[in-house]
Amino acid sequence: MSKIVTLYNNKGGVSKTTTLFNLAVHLSSQNKRVLVVDCDPQCNLTELFFAARDDLDDPSVGLPGSSIYEALLPRFKGQQGYIDQASIELTEHNRYDSLFLFRGDLEFSRAETYLGTAWNQAVTENIHEKNSYIVLNNLLRDLGAARGFDYVLCDVGPSTGAITKTVIISCDEIVIPLVPDRFCYQAVKLLGNVISEWIETHRVISDSLTPFGIESFEGKPKLAGIVLQNFKVHAKARVKESYVKWQEKITEEIESSLCKENGFEPKSGFDLKNPYTASIKDVAVLAPVAQLFGRAIFDIEQEHTKEASSDGRMYYGSVWEPWLERMSEYREEINKIAEAIS
Repeated sequence: MSKIVTLYNNKGGVSKTTTLFNLAVHLSSQNKRVLVVDCDPQCNLTELFFAARDDLDDPSVGLPGSSIYEALLPRFKGQQGYIDQASIELTEHNRYDSLFLFRGDLEFSRAETYLGTAWNQAVTENIHEKNSYIVLNNLLRDLGAARGFDYVLCDVGPSTGAITKTVIISCDEIVIPLVPDRFCYQAVKLLGNVISEWIETHRVISDSLTPFGIESFEGKPKLAGIVLQNFKVHAKARVKESYVKWQEKITEEIESSLCKENGFEPKSGFDLKNPYTASIKDVAVLAPVAQLFGRAIFDIEQEHTKEASSDGRMYYGSVWEPWLERMSEYREEINKIAEAIS
């Protein structure tokens, strides 16, 4: 059975998309069959997925595969009761085997209205809105089961809107990436209340589906891990004191706010006293170089360093060795996230 997972934080700039793509590549390299689903109307995951393909540089060339908005629109407009997964064309990565994309769509922002109405009216006797409410969950489950995916990884925006909460409620597990600072501290405090409301609303809607013969779904994702992102260290590899202080305050909020009653239920084995699954240091120039070639950060090759060099020359020796060390460290941390959702 496939597992649906997302990396989510209602605070932006915490490397959700980058981490999710690298996690997907790592899982696929471990003989897992992985589908990444771009549920963010900004479509950054889609751009990253196709960055390694020169054949798509021409603006007149359309992107391959079905877009998530194209796929769901017939249900939103009431033309179909459900979406048959067989009608969805997925795209396999041209470098990484067993890694597939259900691509994003700038038009998907319009789904905010359709899904918002579904959340508001699914509890009524409106069958159309009830079917729209469950359509994304059912389609992701059907794709996973029919096509043998071990993982379905969904990328979402840093919002609390209808698209995001529909994805979150459809997931089995969630990993929260954050930066140890004031803004993520505030985001974690808020997120506990937000998630509690979503879970309770889903419970009420689910109860209203049964009399109409519509099967609901669990709608209570488990918290699988917290990932510290982009933190800075001193020259002697000590974490900056300000980050340590905010990390301690965030740890308190994870237990008291995020995982309070009716909020996130921690996954079995998740330690609320030590909730950090992985700690990813600021990778600096490695991230944009990797994105330029559509590769995982840990898969940068020496020739790619030309793009980071001021004179266009490849890095060698003592300049290249730190890159290798940072790529190795990065993959180790990504592996910890993979283990957390296994």
